[in-house]
Amino acid sequence: MPDIKEVGEVIAVREMEFHSNDGKIEKAILKVGRPFEYGEGLDWCCPYELSTESRKKVFGMFGIDSLQAMDLTLKTLRTEVEHWEKSQKGKFYFLGEEGAEV
Repeated sequence: MPDIKEVGEVIAVREMEFHSNDGKIEKAILKVGRPFEYGEGLDWCCPYELSTESRKKVFGMFGIDSLQAMDLTLKTLRTEVEHWEKSQKGKFYFLGEEGAEV
């Protein structure tokens, strides 16, 4: 599996805030990149990035075609957000309300 280092062409963005349990508030951004063919046309990758001002994760989900790769990415993002909240001890807020609504 390749090491995804950037999202490439961004096709969707969600701007949020991350509120740490210690009171710190950071701008948070979730980006989904345009799926691309990987290898010899046998797999597709849909990259994504979840970042705050102090931390960033870039990854990609793979599928047999671009639609499956994107579908898997969108399903994975909910889990990524939940894991981020638990591991970084805080909550995402979107439009002033708790939750990333992914």
